[in-house]
Amino acid sequence: MTDQSGYYEFAGLPSAYDFQITPVSTAAYVFEPQSFIDLSSNQTFDFTGLRRLTLSGMVRDQSGNGIFGVRVALSGSETGTTITALDGSYSLTATATGNYTVTPSIPQGWYTFAPSSAQFNNLAGAQVTDFTATLAPVPDPSYVLEFDGSPKTVDYGNFWQEGINLGHFFWEFWAMPGSNAGATYMLSDGYGGAHALLFGVGSFNSSEPNRYELLGNIFDGVKFDNYFGSDQGPAIGEWAHFAVGWDGQNIITYYNGVPVGKTPFAGPRRTPGPGGGGGRLLIGGSDHSNFDGRIAQVRGYEDSNPREGLPGGVEASFAPETVFGLGGNLLSYYFRPGGDQVADLSQGYNGVSHSGRARGTTAGIIFDCGSCPPPQFVIDPSAPNFAANSAPSPVSLPTPAAVPGGALVFDSFARANSTYVFGSRGGLGSTEGGAAGTEVWQTNQAAAGPQPFGILNSIAVVLANDTAVAWVQTGSATGSVKVRVDRSRGRWGRGIHTGLSFRVVDANNFFFAYTTDAGGIPNNQVVKIGYYLNGQRVDLATSAALPANWTTLTVVTTSAGVLQAYADDTLAYSTSSSLMATATGAGLFNHSSGLGLVNRWDNFTVVDAP
Repeated sequence: MTDQSGYYEFAGLPSAYDFQITPVSTAAYVFEPQSFIDLSSNQTFDFTGLRRLTLSGMVRDQSGNGIFGVRVALSGSETGTTITALDGSYSLTATATGNYTVTPSIPQGWYTFAPSSAQFNNLAGAQVTDFTATLAPVPDPSYVLEFDGSPKTVDYGNFWQEGINLGHFFWEFWAMPGSNAGATYMLSDGYGGAHALLFGVGSFNSSEPNRYELLGNIFDGVKFDNYFGSDQGPAIGEWAHFAVGWDGQNIITYYNGVPVGKTPFAGPRRTPGPGGGGGRLLIGGSDHSNFDGRIAQVRGYEDSNPREGLPGGVEASFAPETVFGLGGNLLSYYFRPGGDQVADLSQGYNGVSHSGRARGTTAGIIFDCGSCPPPQFVIDPSAPNFAANSAPSPVSLPTPAAVPGGALVFDSFARANSTYVFGSRGGLGSTEGGAAGTEVWQTNQAAAGPQPFGILNSIAVVLANDTAVAWVQTGSATGSVKVRVDRSRGRWGRGIHTGLSFRVVDANNFFFAYTTDAGGIPNNQVVKIGYYLNGQRVDLATSAALPANWTTLTVVTTSAGVLQAYADDTLAYSTSSSLMATATGAGLFNHSSGLGLVNRWDNFTVVDAP
């Protein structure tokens, strides 16, 4: 041990040996060791300790939770920076006495800090300072980030790890495709031909008139083009919520919270890494196939998919958040400009926070393009008011189909989309026409609450993740009617099934018919028929076979008790029952949870029974 003057001595050491002397570092000083080779005489060596003055603490939110990824800067006699760890802790070191300031910050100013900084004059020892961070409100009006199809991106740096099987995921955006958005990408793993995830906008007019589809692909370590897509999607200039997730079995795409595509994919999921132009997270495209449109926010979950743990699973519809809550492995709001820096407000991925940099990529991803124009923060009057949870103006709507001759009730659902976005309740509104006039759709839910059915691109969809019924009065004096609906089958697994309610008295007393896969076997379909009486279900038929490639499910019911179910012109089931035979309600039926993708309804029609 050194004495009071700092003197030390090792006496009586044998000669011709090698020695190393190492003063033990302390909380205040760091020492470098000294070696003596082949010692043959007395030696004197003085050690000078490098002063180590630690400035540390925590950055927490108002609930006391640590905040990851906050930049903490040291200025004054010496300078330095660090990033808060997962628990919100930080530590900086000064090596000289003097005056210092410790200041937390985050790109775009998304947090305000109390205190805003900590000042230390004549610093002579370690100091601990904690900061409380408050998330700034979304500005009104909000900015969004504009991409024009030219090479530009928000570069979040190296993200996905090469050489491992990557886990489940869920990524979501609020975005608006422009007029040239076909085959462009909102998210890209690097710039090569294989991707841990590539997700964007596909063809125009391919699945629906005047609308884009969603598109992407995943690399499995061998095949780079494991494509997935959607059968419904946005119009040019339409602000919408877009998402894609993988649960280890299927890749599901979502549009405004409704599943619109399913592609079987068992994995593995890989990135080609830097050697294959991958591993880097790029928003808005890379140096080719760049997005044309605007993006307001992005959130991503890696190694987990939050949709999996919910009742009904990944194929259930859901209500997207208007402003994505803090969570996931990457979260960026583009609501306020921040120069070329974009904050990551998530808890990071693999222990790293990924702040983004808006940059032009005309010279490629690897090389800095210098003055090449980056994506621009702009105020878009057509964008949603994210601060007020207000929807944007609706896009132009198609002209409804003509009411068929002889129809008592007809509804092609050709009106504005009605889902759970922006706090909407969904709902079907009123029918379009027929001898009964326009009829208001009734459901088994209170009118002031979320409705079980909605409309997506002129097709009725199920929004509730449960058994649900909706009906109208048919205008029939006797209840002898033919009720039919198209399932609106599409690609990527959409619209495989449909269901009808008929002889409806109320939400607890009605007949139903719906199609489903027999024993869970795809393309082997049956129709099930039964009724609810005082809320209790009774099945009449559970395995009536259906022909292949049918379009329209039809039920004929008469006041005499006749009940017949058809798939197109093929009779699938026939019976007779006088129960509720004169009830005059008819409509839609969803029999279970998890059917947001497969159940669709189009061209609902009621005519007098023959």
